[in-house]
Amino acid sequence: MKRLCWAAGLCLLPWIAVLGMTLPDVVAAQHWRLAWTGFDAAEALGLLLTAWLLGRGDPRTPLVATATATLLLADAWFDVVTAADDVGFSLLMAGLEVPLALACLTVALPVRPAVPAHV
Repeated sequence: MKRLCWAAGLCLLPWIAVLGMTLPDVVAAQHWRLAWTGFDAAEALGLLLTAWLLGRGDPRTPLVATATATLLLADAWFDVVTAADDVGFSLLMAGLEVPLALACLTVALPVRPAVPAHV
């Protein structure tokens, strides 16, 4: 799996350059409303499921919290980079989504007490 991830990550680098040079700056998208409402629905489901699992002490909580944080960070990114004239609103939304993502990551990656070097 490690080799697959290395290979896939390295293969994406030239592809990113191709996209950067060939994609148009502006494009009309179909189903734009569905895409964003579906994305936000997935975030809401992730947040609710994280809260529910956390309340139960379920061992799957870190997995759901990580997925939710990923969705929130991706949403913040696309809010900002696709903003047209309303950059302020996009930054406001990102200002809410990024802290929520960080909160999810604190659930996913709990701080473990330091182990003394000499026992």
